[in-house]
Amino acid sequence: MKLSNEAYRKFKDLLFEGRIRPGQFVSQREFVTLTGIPLGPVREALQRLEVEGLVQIVPQRGIQVIEASLRLIRNTYQLRLFIEKEAAYKFAESASETEIATQEAAHREIVSRAEAAGIGDQLLEDAQRVDWGFHDAIVGALGNDIILHIHEVNNDRIKLIRLDHGKTTLLTPGILRHAMEEHLAVIEACRRHDPAAAAKAMESHLLIAMRRALGI
Repeated sequence: MKLSNEAYRKFKDLLFEGRIRPGQFVSQREFVTLTGIPLGPVREALQRLEVEGLVQIVPQRGIQVIEASLRLIRNTYQLRLFIEKEAAYKFAESASETEIATQEAAHREIVSRAEAAGIGDQLLEDAQRVDWGFHDAIVGALGNDIILHIHEVNNDRIKLIRLDHGKTTLLTPGILRHAMEEHLAVIEACRRHDPAAAAKAMESHLLIAMRRALGI
């Protein structure tokens, strides 16, 4: 692995583990110390992170991790809408019965566990993996590497929004069941192979998700 790629990955690990916070300033020298990687590759990694919108380089002050402004939240979810409505449409057209059944089973297991034993930290973590896996599978089914990369970068912004809200997961006990039900509405439309209904259900889900992120 190139050192610049390793520095890029390590910075994101530090960020998403909460060791670097949104809004925090970090000097290039501190970044070198945190990652154990020389300054040259660190600078390359920072340029990539700035292009992806995770940091901004402020002269005389250092590198600032982006905070989750209202504009960032709206822009992030608007991009999700553009990508994932089309992806849900295509997934409903082309997904196999096995793929759809796998997604449905994973979601229903989360709902069953919540009903049987309540919602604890482990269930939230497991539900978050199901959530990410659902969206990744739908976008991945497009078979477009460019769109998939944009989706992955945008997911990092969503994680940043989560951190700025002081959460370890996007899902909370109050919204877990609702989110699973919204996903299941998309899955049901896909099971019927109804692309228009799948796209509409995905749009509804993402608009609700954006309102949650905005706190409205």
